[in-house]
Amino acid sequence: MGANLKQSIVTLLIMLVFSVCFLSVQVAFAQTDQASSKLQAANDAVNQAFNAVLDAETAGANVTDLLVQINTAQTILAQAENSYRTGDTITAATHADSVLPIAQQVTNEAQDAKQRALISSQNAFSSTIILTIVGIFVFVLVLFLVWRRFKQNYIERLSEAKPELVSNE
Repeated sequence: MGANLKQSIVTLLIMLVFSVCFLSVQVAFAQTDQASSKLQAANDAVNQAFNAVLDAETAGANVTDLLVQINTAQTILAQAENSYRTGDTITAATHADSVLPIAQQVTNEAQDAKQRALISSQNAFSSTIILTIVGIFVFVLVLFLVWRRFKQNYIERLSEAKPELVSNE
């Protein structure tokens, strides 16, 4: 019975060692998968923010500040990817998590800037149309007044130039 007990204890210890090793490997895989998914989400968020900034710039918005913020997010994302490559998944996940709010803020601000730029360009177009119509009206009015003045002067000169009737007596 003593040998059986020793054999059972040894078997139990071996099983305990294998299970601890297996669990730590699974935890490491889970951390790696989590860091990888966070990096992917951060990368997607930065790409979405960049596309939003590009759309805002195309609409005519000033995107200088947004580009500075997106560069900051890209720098942090690069640090996260470097940490992930070196095996520091905790730092990689932390950096990836800090990129998400920046990218979301840039996306929101870019969408707002795009809307403001579109409204501004629409207002500028409307102002141009209105000023053109007013300008045409004023030009035609001035042209009419000048024509009327010349016509009046012409008629006066013509009536002054009429030959007077002279009697032949």
